[in-house]
Amino acid sequence: MRPARRLPTGHVAKYYLYRAAMAAGFTTPIWYYYIEVNVESYALVGAVDAIWWAGLLLFEIPTGIVGDRIGRRNSLLLASVLITVAQVAMAASSEFVHFAVVMGFWAFASTFRSGTADAWLYDTLKARMDEDDFAAVRGRGNAVMYVVTGATGILGGYIADAWMPAAYLSSACVTALSVPVLLSFPESTPGRNTSADTDDGDIDDGDDQFTVVDALPIVREEFSKPPLRSFVPYLGLFVGVYWGVNFFVQPFGVETLGLSVGALGWLYGGFTAVAAAVSYRTDLIRSVVGIRRWFALAPVLLGALFVGVALVPATAIPVFLVMRAARGVTMPLANQYINDHVESVGRATVLSAAGMVYNVVTIPFELGAGRLADALGIVPTIGLFGAILVVGSAALLAGASPFADRPARSEEPAD
Repeated sequence: MRPARRLPTGHVAKYYLYRAAMAAGFTTPIWYYYIEVNVESYALVGAVDAIWWAGLLLFEIPTGIVGDRIGRRNSLLLASVLITVAQVAMAASSEFVHFAVVMGFWAFASTFRSGTADAWLYDTLKARMDEDDFAAVRGRGNAVMYVVTGATGILGGYIADAWMPAAYLSSACVTALSVPVLLSFPESTPGRNTSADTDDGDIDDGDDQFTVVDALPIVREEFSKPPLRSFVPYLGLFVGVYWGVNFFVQPFGVETLGLSVGALGWLYGGFTAVAAAVSYRTDLIRSVVGIRRWFALAPVLLGALFVGVALVPATAIPVFLVMRAARGVTMPLANQYINDHVESVGRATVLSAAGMVYNVVTIPFELGAGRLADALGIVPTIGLFGAILVVGSAALLAGASPFADRPARSEEPAD
């Protein structure tokens, strides 16, 4: 039997540095507001954001396959370069068509790291230590991301108050720093024979290449059996409602609370600080609450809080805070759960396919958010989305359980 080896501290540190470089949040407080002041319509803002999600949907599977085939490190490198270009282009945009094109390109770039980063981390942990540490390392990586996003978001508010495009240019400069970090990453490209380390520190997973022919049957098989068959749509509803409600944080702050753009930076800084603290303790939450109990309770309770906002609008800011914290815990636990139920070969593709489902659900919520906000107002729309989350989650829990036992796997004899 192969002796256990401890994951070198350097690889985890590099992962955290990568998450920090990709977390530049200079534009976080103005993402929706910047588009709105140029197109002057919630419905058009929703349409631009829907193009973003549609782009993610269109490119998730192809770029997931690329990540499995060319190597996850190379896929992440490509994402960093293209996202930097998109951020510069965003700074030069001023009309609906401009925003639509840039958002589509940015979505394409982002899918090169969607699922791939998690697959790289999971395989690296599995090869060098224990994949059970995935949720802990990923959660702490989220905490690093939140700290950097919060700090740069505060600064970005002041930068945007002076000139909004400068916030996007600042993000592009920081994102570009992820390239040298990624060049120092070990590779993680799964094949049929896994888990052998090479002398130069890379993971040698065999010579077989992962192809489209390999990918499609794996996705079909994994999504047609429990638990992913029910779990992925269940989480998709949570993600769709989250992004639908998130649509309103910036306009609520400016138009209802009368905050300046600079003050939005501090508001988002507070959001991310709390989310970082909660995300850092993801592993503790997993141990105390459990993955199944978390997913059974969190969506329903959060939906109830959204309904409460419609009754007591003054609770909106605290509820937005809870919403951010809940997502900071939910996504690492969800990816841990999915990773635990798929094999190494095709893992990035399966995670990308799950992301595709989330995007399918998110598109109508983004389009609906804009149109409903124009027609009903922000606060009633938040309450409506909350009711959808409560009723939808309860219905899915009452139907095919998202937590059905996984099919038994054959065990290989120990060496």
